[in-house]
Amino acid sequence: MPTPLKTDQIDALFAGWDTPGAPGGTLAVLRGGAVVHQRCFGLASLELGVRNKPETRFHIASITKTFVAAASALLVERGKLDLDEDIRGIVPELKIDRPVPIRRLLGMTSGLRDSWELMQLSGVGTDQARSIDDFLDIAFNQRHFSFPVGERNVYTNINFILMALVVERRSGRPFASFLADDVLKPLGMTQTRLRDEASDVAENLANSYLPQADGSWKKGVFSIGLGGAGGLISNLPDLVRWQGMFRAGGIGGAKIARLMATQGKLADGRPTNYGLGLSVRKYRGLDLWCHGGGLPGFRSIFAFMPGVDFGVVLLSNRDDADTYRRFTEIADVALADEFTEPSPARLGAERMKQVSIPGVSLASLDGRYIDRESGEVMTLKVKEAAIEADKNGHALVLRPVGGNRFVENWSNVDTTAEIEAGSNKAPVIHMDFGGQRCVFDPAPVYEPNAAALEACVGHYVSDELATTFEVRRETDGLVLKLGPGFQRQALVPLEPLAPDRFVGKTQLWQGWWVVHAVRMIREGGRVAAMLVSSDRMKDVRLDRVS
Repeated sequence: MPTPLKTDQIDALFAGWDTPGAPGGTLAVLRGGAVVHQRCFGLASLELGVRNKPETRFHIASITKTFVAAASALLVERGKLDLDEDIRGIVPELKIDRPVPIRRLLGMTSGLRDSWELMQLSGVGTDQARSIDDFLDIAFNQRHFSFPVGERNVYTNINFILMALVVERRSGRPFASFLADDVLKPLGMTQTRLRDEASDVAENLANSYLPQADGSWKKGVFSIGLGGAGGLISNLPDLVRWQGMFRAGGIGGAKIARLMATQGKLADGRPTNYGLGLSVRKYRGLDLWCHGGGLPGFRSIFAFMPGVDFGVVLLSNRDDADTYRRFTEIADVALADEFTEPSPARLGAERMKQVSIPGVSLASLDGRYIDRESGEVMTLKVKEAAIEADKNGHALVLRPVGGNRFVENWSNVDTTAEIEAGSNKAPVIHMDFGGQRCVFDPAPVYEPNAAALEACVGHYVSDELATTFEVRRETDGLVLKLGPGFQRQALVPLEPLAPDRFVGKTQLWQGWWVVHAVRMIREGGRVAAMLVSSDRMKDVRLDRVS
């Protein structure tokens, strides 16, 4: 029997969103296809004092990927696209030297480097105007992969920028037109459309805001083209209709929902937690189909639990909205008597007391670790119910599942960690990020001498990025200058971690960082190149020229 909805408890989760002079968002809770609770919080415009309303539009960011996948699935149903065909036959501009099946792009297992992080590495921030064509150009110039096709599940936006182009070429119509006519119109979604330019006027569009330490707010600014990776704007009623599509199983006679919600597989047969443009997971034992989205000041989530016919749409114009956490809190209230598993937090707290790692105490785990191969950095902090981790700027919550083993309950693939004592009794952490296997050791105490730093100073180039780089020696150490010209935001301090290994952080926007692992490559004893990796791109080579 369905749990009686306790709307007062749900509203209490958003108490801070209705404070005077603050942004907020809109919420719909659905059961059996009907909206059983709807609320609007805070202001759509702080400047004008306009409140958020059901019809207020928001940038839904990466929820756009569900629409691209639906458009692709329609073309599959119509015999115009094959999930196993090589994208190079549709997009011959790509210079990659091996086949990449369409399903690998839609399932985030292509191995293609993320174009946004490549653009950022070339010195361009999200507040600098770049079009989708610019992002395609940088993708077309890549010759190397982050990893072999199908080996790992790594979330990269270029997959869906390219898939929008695939939809356009196979349908014979502009992507926005095909989406409007064949996906949105049949569902009555009249308020959803592509908005790819910051200068584009869109009625009823909320402004986005970033919280400041003193309690004030600043505007969220981005000027990049988003396309199929995240360019749609929408509102609450339209996304309720979108959830109806999943509940009905498709659009008209095209039953595409199950195809989208079929778990992907890596090349070795292991399942991922991503279908076709859709996260496919379980929460407390119940099936969950969902996707989140984030841009400077916009946060959103779309979630549907088919087994209990329950859904949530949450759109926000405040950057501090942790929309997935809020979804789980809503579900915990609304489905309290229907879950088959206890709350992950409570289960974690009980199991943390039973953790057994021979030779290693939990208290000794706090600190920073370095991957033996890539040089990527991970930090750990032991909490009561879990180990909180950050790997290259990607937050993880590792919950114990028995013995020395921990699992991350929310990411595009299940992340596992096994902790053991190394030969020197220091903890060694074996991580598997959806097929990306890493071994982390505690970061050593390292103080490089002047000669070690001076050996890295010089100018570097990348043909794939078509730009130049410089490593400078400054008072506080080394600084990596990304790209040409005078841009202070493109200056990245390099913190030395070990001989020829560094870490640098670049702020894309307030509260959102890209962490770069930098490895110097020596030839004949001289630094000849550097390899730069981040969460969504691996081993970009920059060759030293002076």
